[in-house]
Amino acid sequence: MTDEQFFEGVASYKLLTKAEVGQNFLIDSTACKRIVDALDIQEGEKILEIGCGAGSLTYFLKDVAGDADIIDIDEAMLAKVQGDFKNYPNLHIQYGNAAKYDYSGYEKIIGNLPYYITSLIIERALLNGKKAKKMVFMIQKEAADRILAKPKTKDYSPLSIVLSLCYNAKKLFNVGRSSFVPAPHVDSTVIEIIKNEQVSLEEGAKVFRVCNALFAMRRKTIYNNLKNLVHDADKASKILAMQGIRENARPEELTPTQYLNLTKAIEC
Repeated sequence: MTDEQFFEGVASYKLLTKAEVGQNFLIDSTACKRIVDALDIQEGEKILEIGCGAGSLTYFLKDVAGDADIIDIDEAMLAKVQGDFKNYPNLHIQYGNAAKYDYSGYEKIIGNLPYYITSLIIERALLNGKKAKKMVFMIQKEAADRILAKPKTKDYSPLSIVLSLCYNAKKLFNVGRSSFVPAPHVDSTVIEIIKNEQVSLEEGAKVFRVCNALFAMRRKTIYNNLKNLVHDADKASKILAMQGIRENARPEELTPTQYLNLTKAIEC
C-alpha cells in the first residue's frame, strides 16, 4: 500500500470521528512523517504513541527501529489500526486511557493530542515519564502558546513552570486545519519536549504541587496564597523575605527558578 492509498483510506473514516472526544484525523502524510522523524527514534528504544486514531502517525512508526506501544480509547479505531498493521511485530496496538496511563517505561513519547485533554496528558507525561528523553506532540496552536507561556502573561501556569524547569521545549512547525478531516476550527502546532537533566522529576512534581496551590487564586497576592498553603502568616512573610519576593507580587510574576527556590524554602 502506498502513502497516498493509506491516507485516502484515513480520509474515508471522517464520518466515524467523534467530536465529543476531539477526533480529527490527520491526512497530510508529509506532516505525519515530519512529526515521527522529529522524535529521532533510535534502535532499541521503547516508544509510546498516545491516541492513534485512524493510524496516521502509526503508519510511519511501523518503519522505525524502536518498539512501539500504540494506545487509544476508541475500540473502532483500534480495530482498524490493528488490521492495518497486523504484520508489524514492533507495533503493540492496545486499549489505553491516556489520562490514566503509566508513562514511566518509555524513552520516546508521541501523539496527536485532543484539545479538551491536552494539558492533562502533557502533565502526566512530564511528571510520570521517568525514562522519557524526548516527546513530540501535535496540539492546537492556542494550547501550544499556553503550555509554553512565559512569566507575566495570562497563560503562565504551573504546567508551563514545570515544563521550563525540567525540560527544553519549543515549537517545531504549524499544521493547518486543512490537513485534517473533518477540518477543525483552528490550526495546530507540533512541539518538541526534551529532558534537560537540570531539575529532577521528583523536584518538578513538588514544584507543581506548590504552584497549583499558589495559582489557585491568581488574582490574590503571592503572600495571601502562600499564607493559605503554609497555614502561618509569619512563616509566609519570612519565606518571601528570604527569597527576595515582594509580598504583593502576583503568582504570574515569579520566574520558574523562583518557584523552585520557593518550594525548597517551604520544605525547610
